[in-house]
Amino acid sequence: MTFQFQIFAQETEMEKKISELFFGLNLNQKPSEIVKESDFEFEYGWTSAIVDVKNHSYATEFNNHPTINGEIKEGIFRINYDSHQEKYGIFSLTMVIRFTNEYTQIDEYERLTHEFEKYSSKTLIESTQTEDYETKSQVTVYQKNKDFEIPKLDFYFDQSDKNDFPLVVTFTTSWKMDELKKLIEKQKKTE
Repeated sequence: MTFQFQIFAQETEMEKKISELFFGLNLNQKPSEIVKESDFEFEYGWTSAIVDVKNHSYATEFNNHPTINGEIKEGIFRINYDSHQEKYGIFSLTMVIRFTNEYTQIDEYERLTHEFEKYSSKTLIESTQTEDYETKSQVTVYQKNKDFEIPKLDFYFDQSDKNDFPLVVTFTTSWKMDELKKLIEKQKKTE
């Protein structure tokens, strides 16, 4: 196998795994197309915090997940983008999965971060600890390409509330990835 083919095969496998994580949806298209393709009933909404910039959001809830093994108390799935980033097709998909206990939360976090680690060319990990050095929250960010922040996959857990055990999974990407890469390359050359 040539080196270039190995990279392509790994990228294809990664895209497949991320798609499976987000209910098998094709994530290489506009959010409106993703929503149409889905079996979920998404609610559309928008807000405007800055003049001439609208934040668009599609949201739905779920109780089970095809790749999550632990018992889910509640799940929320959102697709977000703002009109400012739309020119380059940047959007994010976020799942907030609430578990019934902290052990399931940590097991799923560790399983998922381990499963996706092999696809990362750059990994960032940040933790918050108590005075007793217990980890209360942690985020692991995987970047597909170490030179570009997008696409990236984030896994985050928080145990600051003893009654709430969320795992947040966010995938940030672009449906215009080639245009975005050209912009980033152009910006690097001017720096």
